[in-house]
Amino acid sequence: MARELCPHCGFSIRTCLCDAINIINNKLKIIILRHPSEEKVAKNTARLLQLGLKNCEIIQGESENDFSVLASHPKTTTAVLYPSDDSLKLDDSGQAMHDFKSSLTHLIVIDGTWKKAFKILKLTPTLESFKAVSFNHLPANKYTIRKAPRADSLSTLEAVAHSLALIENCDVSPLYQLLNALIDKQTQHMPEHVKARYL
Repeated sequence: MARELCPHCGFSIRTCLCDAINIINNKLKIIILRHPSEEKVAKNTARLLQLGLKNCEIIQGESENDFSVLASHPKTTTAVLYPSDDSLKLDDSGQAMHDFKSSLTHLIVIDGTWKKAFKILKLTPTLESFKAVSFNHLPANKYTIRKAPRADSLSTLEAVAHSLALIENCDVSPLYQLLNALIDKQTQHMPEHVKARYL
């Protein structure tokens, strides 16, 4: 029998997050390219961003054909959040970075495992026409209930929250509160010995 879902947040009634939603009125448009395998993952944080941000879109797919809309995005004011060798660092100080961040209108974020994100990047040549951005220093990973194989891993929500804080200088605490609510809901029914692996 299928679980009953909350019609607003899309989570099961048992893990409904509506009480934790406080929408951020972000100006920078967040575009999330979500790998299809992430759609039904209960711990996926991309949908939290859709709930918590006024200006956020999820596009599902794996390759150029799925993301053809990106070709119409402005090349000079759109960036891709990805830690490539030549990525610009959003936490750099200096006038050039300040001016670059002030000019941004769109931020593209790839949602999937490292392997799947890399595959999306390689199968979507349009992404190469935008500047890649990343960070010199990562905040501590707060999303402990989904383990990542790399030390420089953040959940999609954490990566976007950190980006928005650096680009718009806005208060992103509502996103972290939403993440904490998800962690609480996901762990409250776990046996103690299982919960101990994560918390």
